[in-house]
Amino acid sequence: MAWKPTGRPMVRQQRDKWVVRVDGLDTETGKPRPRQLGTYRSRRAAQVAATEFAAAGDTGNDRNSVGFLVDQWVASRTDIASKTKMQYEWAATHIRSGLGPIRVDRLDRSDVAQWLDELAAGGKMGRRSIAIFRMVLRAALADAVDTGELRRSPASRVPMPRVVVKPDLEREVDAWDDAALVKFLATIEGHRWEGPFRLAVMYGLRRSELLGLGWSAVDLKKGTVRIERALVEVHGRPEWSDGKNARSRRTIPIDPTMVKALTVHRRFQAEERLAAGAAWNDNGLVVATKHGNPVSPGNFDQTLERLVAAAGVPRLTSHGLRHTAATHMVRHADDIGEIRAAADLLGHSPDMLMKVYAHALPESVRTVTDKIGRRAQPTAESS
Repeated sequence: MAWKPTGRPMVRQQRDKWVVRVDGLDTETGKPRPRQLGTYRSRRAAQVAATEFAAAGDTGNDRNSVGFLVDQWVASRTDIASKTKMQYEWAATHIRSGLGPIRVDRLDRSDVAQWLDELAAGGKMGRRSIAIFRMVLRAALADAVDTGELRRSPASRVPMPRVVVKPDLEREVDAWDDAALVKFLATIEGHRWEGPFRLAVMYGLRRSELLGLGWSAVDLKKGTVRIERALVEVHGRPEWSDGKNARSRRTIPIDPTMVKALTVHRRFQAEERLAAGAAWNDNGLVVATKHGNPVSPGNFDQTLERLVAAAGVPRLTSHGLRHTAATHMVRHADDIGEIRAAADLLGHSPDMLMKVYAHALPESVRTVTDKIGRRAQPTAESS
């Protein structure tokens, strides 16, 4: 069906006749297209026809539309981080503009597939964005099935478009190799945030975890760092979060070099506190401004970008520091136990770690095959 109603029928007078019209949507183009349902000699006859049309269930309204359903589902998600909620809200705006006016019970698989294909061919949305839209729509419809509002979800088996015109953004690298890592560590030596940057690139803390880290969670005597909260930016304002999930809240044992770097960092911050005097705001943060205030993610990234440029290494984002740490942990792991330990340090599940960082495994695979070959060789005693 190329046309779907999106509103209730309206009665209007045209010269000496009365017409019934209803707002609608051309599902092939996504553009609004009203439709005239009939022409009548009297206003009463037109009103009767409009009432019958509405009673037949052929029109949509806000409460039974796809847009309303998705908005309600997003609003009900209180179990997710603010940053994730903001991403879902962003997806909901795109779903509303594409499928929003259609009645939920008249949405079919072809509508969803066609909308996704149009996004893919439009050149404005990349594959990741389209995947997020599809995920939010499917989740909202699946919830409607669970609550009995729908018998089945028309989006449950709609695949992603095969071809997406807009390519996804590509970084120069996902992670630094050993040489680049050494250059970066040499460049940040003596910087006011040397300790935190080292913690990020060696232990894989997320940017939000690093910016939310307090000195109360750092035990320099025991050599541990406890990750228990995060600082994110929502609609331009800093907001505290208790982490992405239960795995994110973890305690990390750190090596002596890292303990020394954080000790130096704490001493340096104490000097900044004395210099600030009454202007210092004691937030107890490891990463803070020169007056003790939280550092915004944007400012942190700008500082990182300058240091990366000074080091002369491939461009890398703050999330790339985490990728670097994880890649090196996986690449240098000797057994599955170390892989599991790396997952715990990163706040990942082992399955997710293997899925995301499988690219780092070829060297480990070669080590295993070399050992197989050595076992197969005859020993001196047997010969």
